[in-house]
Amino acid sequence: MDLRFVSSLVLVIDAGSLAAAARVEGITPSAVAQRIAALEALLGVPLLVRAGRVMQPTPECRTLLPGLRQLLRDEQALKGLLHGDGLEGPLRLGAISTVIGDHARALVAGLRSAAPQVELQLSPGASSALFAEFEAEKLDAAVIVRPGFPLPKAMQFTPVARQEIGWLLPEAAAVEGSVEALPYILYSRKAWGGAVCWEALVAQHHSPKILAEMDALESIAMLVEDGLGRAVLPRWAALRRYARGAEFVPIPGLYRDIGLLSWSRDRRRPVLTLVLQILQGTGGDQRGR
Repeated sequence: MDLRFVSSLVLVIDAGSLAAAARVEGITPSAVAQRIAALEALLGVPLLVRAGRVMQPTPECRTLLPGLRQLLRDEQALKGLLHGDGLEGPLRLGAISTVIGDHARALVAGLRSAAPQVELQLSPGASSALFAEFEAEKLDAAVIVRPGFPLPKAMQFTPVARQEIGWLLPEAAAVEGSVEALPYILYSRKAWGGAVCWEALVAQHHSPKILAEMDALESIAMLVEDGLGRAVLPRWAALRRYARGAEFVPIPGLYRDIGLLSWSRDRRRPVLTLVLQILQGTGGDQRGR
């Protein structure tokens, strides 16, 4: 089996079209189509079906897809062995927005310095969405909030930061004692970290007055800074950048854990070891800051 043909098939599935896959590989759409046809002839099953303008995998292809992706990873791993340290090629890393704000500069600079042959592809998203992309093997790893459920043995979560959760209050309201009159701006209850914040809020206020709800911590912090409301949030490293005049009051014993989600089989992969070193060296525990 020609792994170039497998790579073309996976690219079509991920990109949604022959043309998009062709642009990535630097060949024509007809050449991509020929590769897919050759694979279908070899495997004896149809692999793609058109749904509107998008090419989607057939049921037979969905069954084969995890094994085909593994073939491509194995090929990449073998190439890494030939180059000694394995610090080269694309790294598809997902990260929540606050992690990107806290660590993107250090990641880019650190990889450029220690592994210049690694091509970092940094994708933002909510923890739940990034987990789904990782599970579908569209990401090599993701920096997310700790999942609230047991992970399968094939996955591992390595902590990189523990962030206090607390009340974020406008400076003027805190000074004037008018905090209780302010509505709440919620960190989305559907977000993994937001669920913890919501539990802390309702433990003190059974029916809180809600102004807005969003999965955008930076925006929430700026709204609190402007005096439009108060919030229960984690204290990430760059919080003060968005709410310089706000007061943060920690809630004892409550934290949001951030970590690197990766495959257990990759625990010794050099590039992920390097990513962990960078993350743990530029964020760490936010308590007391």
